[in-house]
Amino acid sequence: MNSNHPENLQVCSICSVSITEDGQVNFSNGKPGTRARLYARVCQYTEKPGCINREPELIGELTAQDRYETGEDLTIPTLSNSQTTN
Repeated sequence: MNSNHPENLQVCSICSVSITEDGQVNFSNGKPGTRARLYARVCQYTEKPGCINREPELIGELTAQDRYETGEDLTIPTLSNSQTTN
């Protein structure tokens, strides 16, 4: 049986992602990911009942790549007085 067949998908009523039987998470944008990535970016922040990605044994180990970058290393350019407009 194909794991991408609609009967084998779990769809979250909270964030609308779909998760295949083999654990592939299909986000609304971007490439597919894992339950760990979904948890790191979405599920850990929701407090709504109905989240389908709360079981630690299915989520697995979170890695640094699962989380969003913090932006700590970004430098924000400043405009000098000559570059600003009134």
